[in-house]
Amino acid sequence: MAGIYVHIPFCSSFCLYCDFYSELAAGKMDGWIEALSLEISRRKGFLHTAPSTLYLGGGTPSLLSEAQLRRLMAALRSGFGLGALEEATIEVNPDDVTAGKAALWREAGFDRISMGVQAFDDDRLRWMRRRHSAREAVRAFHTLREAGFDNISLDLIFGYAMLDRDSWLHDIGEVIKLAPEHVSCYQMSIEPGSALGEMASAGRYAEPSQEVCAAEYSMLQQRLSDAGYRQYEISNFAREGFRARHNSAYWRREPYLGLGPGAHSFDGESRYWNEADLDGYIAALRSGEDAPGGSETLSAADVFNEQLMLGLRTIEGLDTAALDGGLLCGAQPAIEKAAGRGDLILEGTRIRIPAGRLFVSDAIVAALFQ
Repeated sequence: MAGIYVHIPFCSSFCLYCDFYSELAAGKMDGWIEALSLEISRRKGFLHTAPSTLYLGGGTPSLLSEAQLRRLMAALRSGFGLGALEEATIEVNPDDVTAGKAALWREAGFDRISMGVQAFDDDRLRWMRRRHSAREAVRAFHTLREAGFDNISLDLIFGYAMLDRDSWLHDIGEVIKLAPEHVSCYQMSIEPGSALGEMASAGRYAEPSQEVCAAEYSMLQQRLSDAGYRQYEISNFAREGFRARHNSAYWRREPYLGLGPGAHSFDGESRYWNEADLDGYIAALRSGEDAPGGSETLSAADVFNEQLMLGLRTIEGLDTAALDGGLLCGAQPAIEKAAGRGDLILEGTRIRIPAGRLFVSDAIVAALFQ
């Protein structure tokens, strides 16, 4: 398998917690598409097999006009064919969803929608600086259903100061009521450069305790399990047959090509990235150069640590037989110690983190690094 990720670096406004690279969508989108088409033509040979997944992320891909989306898809088809796609996802904001846009996304070839709802309470949504209301999120979901989308993922956020137990159970209940095929849920973090980060630095925001966040995560796991969703990764839950194929390939370290400013790529041995600089990206490609960025060839220890970090994010864990034998010997005492504490489950050559310990998985995995 191989995937393509396209980063759409535009938003109409910036959420309180976000540190993803984006700019206000004001007059630069056509220039970006022109540059992206040039990058596609320069990177046709990066993937050695036809892409099986496509993911438009951002930023806010749902801001693209009909003409812009058609230009983008035409460039991708010209460069990569797209005839072997098994999944094509576009991220959307609820307030961008209309019947016309939903029909356009289906016509363009997207069969999966990832929609950022984050909460079902207008006060909390305003605090997050989201552009939609709870009612608009529900309306958008039904509009997508009416357009024929039968693979929809909804995002929620937990672990922030305005959220209490009853509010969190309300959010989870509203998602279950809508019955999407997939749910992604993330703990709000204080990221440098975000508005929330500035508030925290100024003493105007304090995170809830890790005990509170862990309790919210456990509630999520239990409620979604009871509703028929299977957790398959730290932040992701799906009904049978609806795991996200594109993101699952990341955790298996399969090759993918990232296009656009701020995008990352992986060829199986090295990682590459484009600088998060829209003006520099457009200028370089217009002048016949590659997009500005960098690369890193992974050492044996880098590969080993990545395999642990990514594989142990998943419920199934990973097969240690695929790891470097010498480095595995070095990690074996830490593996056995973690298993003794109940942080790891050993099943033959496989290791995995039990569902009840996934919330603290970062610390568990870090102790195994070589």
